[in-house]
Amino acid sequence: MFEDFRFICEYFDAPVFFALSGVGDFMVSYGRSQRLLERLLGLDVEVALDTNGAALQEFPELAPERLEKLRFINLTMHYHQIKQKNLLERWPANARIILERRFEQTHPDYILSPPLRDEWEEAIAFYAQTVYAHTGRPLIPVRDVNRPFTPDDEDRLARLYARFGEVLKGEYVEDFSAAFRDRPEVMCPAGVRYFRVWNDGRVQGCPNLPNVPSLHDCGNVKERRLTVRKALFRCDTPAFCDCSAIDKLGMMRTPVE
Repeated sequence: MFEDFRFICEYFDAPVFFALSGVGDFMVSYGRSQRLLERLLGLDVEVALDTNGAALQEFPELAPERLEKLRFINLTMHYHQIKQKNLLERWPANARIILERRFEQTHPDYILSPPLRDEWEEAIAFYAQTVYAHTGRPLIPVRDVNRPFTPDDEDRLARLYARFGEVLKGEYVEDFSAAFRDRPEVMCPAGVRYFRVWNDGRVQGCPNLPNVPSLHDCGNVKERRLTVRKALFRCDTPAFCDCSAIDKLGMMRTPVE
C-alpha cells in the first residue's frame, strides 16, 4: 500500500493532500509492524484522517515533524460497537492519546442514529466521564442523515444539551448541497487536482458522474496508471460529499462568463 502512496506523490511531484476516509478505518487496515502512517507522513504530504479510535498502530510514537502533517483528525465514537467489541477501556484511552498529541486538530463526534436513540444518553455520559473529564474536549453531535428525526427525538436531543452542557459542542448536519445553493454551476478540479482512490486501486475524478469517462475512470494506482484531465470540469450538479471536500480545500471555482 505504501508504494501506491509513493507512486501518487512521485507522479505529481508536489505536496499531496490525502484524506484517509471511507468504508472501514485506515488505522486497522495494516499491521503495526508496517508503520504505514509513519512512512506516509515521511513523504511530501498533508493528511486528514478519519478514525473510529479502535486502534492507534504507531500513532503514539510519531515524531513531531511527522505528526504535524496530520492537519485534521475526525475521531468518531461508535458507542454501540464499542460496547459490542468490549472496547470500553481501550477506546477512551486511545481517544485521550490522540487528543494529547493533536488536540486542536482532533474533532471527536458521535452519530445520533434514531434506531439507537435509547443509547444516546448513555453514550454521551460515557464520553463525558472517560474523555471530556480528562481533556476538556467537547463532543460534536452528528445527525444520521439516512434516518429522519421524530419530534420525540428532537425533544430527547434538547434534554441532552440541557443535561450535559459544555460536553456537547454545536451540531453537525451533513447537507452537502447547502454550500452550492447560490452556485448552480462550478468549475471542478475533479480529475485534474482531486481524485478518489479506492482500496482496490481504482482512481476516479468524480464517482458521481459515470457518464463522463475521463472523470469516472482515471486509472489504477496498483497498475501504476494515472490519467489526468487537462481542464477543469464545468459541473451543474454540485451536491455530494466530494463536492464539499473540494470546496473546503479551496479548489472549486465559480465559472466566469
